[in-house]
Amino acid sequence: MKGAFLTVYDGLDSIGGNKILLESGEIRVFLDFGINFKRHSSLFAEFLKPRPARGVHDLLELGLIPPLPIYREDLTPSDLDLPCDRPLDAVYLSHAHLDHWGCAGLLSLQTTVCCSAMTAAILKGVQDVRRESPWEEVAYLSRREPDEDDSRVLNSSRNRNKPLEGRRVEVPELPPKLQELWKQSPQTRPLNAELSKGSGPLPCKLWEVDHSIPGATAFALETGAGWVVYTGDLRMHGTGGHLTEKFLEEAAGLEPRLLIIEGTRVGRKEERRETEGEVYRNCLEICEGERGLVVADFSPRNFERLETFRRIAEETGRELAVLPEDAHQMRLIGCVEGRDRLSGLRVYRALKGSKHAWEKNLLEELADRVLDPSEVSRRPSGYILCLSYWNLPNLLDIKPEGGTYLYSSSEAYLEEEVFDFQRLYSWLEHFHMRPVGFRFAGGELEFEPGFHASGHAPPEELLRAIERIRPKEVLPVHTEHREWFEREVKGAEVLLPREGEHITLT
Repeated sequence: MKGAFLTVYDGLDSIGGNKILLESGEIRVFLDFGINFKRHSSLFAEFLKPRPARGVHDLLELGLIPPLPIYREDLTPSDLDLPCDRPLDAVYLSHAHLDHWGCAGLLSLQTTVCCSAMTAAILKGVQDVRRESPWEEVAYLSRREPDEDDSRVLNSSRNRNKPLEGRRVEVPELPPKLQELWKQSPQTRPLNAELSKGSGPLPCKLWEVDHSIPGATAFALETGAGWVVYTGDLRMHGTGGHLTEKFLEEAAGLEPRLLIIEGTRVGRKEERRETEGEVYRNCLEICEGERGLVVADFSPRNFERLETFRRIAEETGRELAVLPEDAHQMRLIGCVEGRDRLSGLRVYRALKGSKHAWEKNLLEELADRVLDPSEVSRRPSGYILCLSYWNLPNLLDIKPEGGTYLYSSSEAYLEEEVFDFQRLYSWLEHFHMRPVGFRFAGGELEFEPGFHASGHAPPEELLRAIERIRPKEVLPVHTEHREWFEREVKGAEVLLPREGEHITLT
């Protein structure tokens, strides 16, 4: 059957949480399946969370995931009635930020996960060290079982010898070392998992693009109505800007019917467009002037920023130390790149009780690189320590007297995030540490420019991307200002559907 259908279930009038259903003939795929943090934070908080024992029930009841029969049977309690429909063939994940993949672990095991090898490596690394909820069980999973007394309640398996079950994950290229690590279990339980070479059920082209996480990918899927191109998140001003340029050039050659494009920075106040080079120079100046401990706080899995601080550490005679979670992740992505990402780094040993199998193995393997808190206390000027807000208690073991806390990440946009910075500031006051990158002026939180490069293209670059690709139609997502596209885009029809509305492409 000619033609295709598109339904956007999330990502309209919000930044993130993209869930875009594309249907062509008998094939049904989602483009991303992420968490909408704005909606999520309006309902949940640190100690108010969806109940794991109810599977997908709570999320469906609150409208946080689409009301479709596409979810794991073991997460569907007996009192949940979903309408009959066709199964989902695949989900194409553009990159490993939670607002793009954070709900994909809920999808049926019959659904193939398609992504870049780098994204696959990061997803496994995240799951190995976090193990928070079934939402994130993308690489592998532990099946839930109905409670013996009440089938509305779902329990984790009590059989500790039962293997973890792998999903079908397809990547376009299959690095041998990644395939080997993919099979390694982070627990004492065995893991039955395979990584496959492929690109899903639809004819597909994919390009790595520049973003604040490695492995970010733009997709083009051939449908009965022509090529549909999805940018995911992208920018041109990072160190991989040439990758985005190549994508724009080759996507234009497809003469796409539809371009689905992000618009994160549309409608925001005028921002300086810092490059990673500027961030490096500004952070280097701060570190050169500090005689005590430097704590570098940047987004998880922003490995480009980590390389920036590795370079700064070398040039200032310091050692760069990361947490075991980051080291585990770096070992995985190094398998994709074919290099040792941990070379020259120290691994900070946090003082805590029991450790999972992955952490024990890592610390044993890297025993000569492990950094004890007492070493940092004795010579704080010798280190740059990669920590974040959630790792602040580690400073209680180091007991720094002064130093610099260098915040090199995105601004706070939610009220809850502002409260986090107030707590962070209280911790820094306790240790007499100087905050750089943010400050409180007159009680108001302000962010200092020059210490973070955005992962997203500014409005003028988005317009240039549309002009170069020349699609017949444009669908803006991942933005709170869709009307801007209707006003500014020339030469293509801008689609502004309602959430859940069925769009026919003919």
